[in-house]
Amino acid sequence: MVMNKITLSLLAALATSVALPNVALAGNEGASTLRPAGYKPLVGDPVLGEKLFNDTKLSTNGMSCASCHANHGSYSNTFVKPYPHTVAMARDQLGRKKVYLDEMIQACMVMPMAAKPLPWDSQELAALVAYIEQQQKTFKPAKR
Repeated sequence: MVMNKITLSLLAALATSVALPNVALAGNEGASTLRPAGYKPLVGDPVLGEKLFNDTKLSTNGMSCASCHANHGSYSNTFVKPYPHTVAMARDQLGRKKVYLDEMIQACMVMPMAAKPLPWDSQELAALVAYIEQQQKTFKPAKR
């Protein structure tokens, strides 16, 4: 079956309209989720991190980290692997093969939580990293 130029144009327009949101996110908001040059992670307080993990004030839409991740919810089996590693959301929405934990936290801030990323030199980011690292140690992957 031969496709005519109109059909091909429509298919191309459809493919472009589906791909544009990811490209825009990867170029604009996605850039703010990348570790800056010379970045040195701070040591964080996991107790503060747990409070922040449950704090809806971090977002603009009433979500907290716990909205998706309470009781290890929404973590894939790769969560047990040391960072950096592949995370489906970062791969699919930002085009990243691997991310560090702090970059993934920033991606969650920008995407599902619809907020600005935390300052890279903040105790809040360091605390969330420390708390989620503790979560990672108790995570049991689903058996397939």
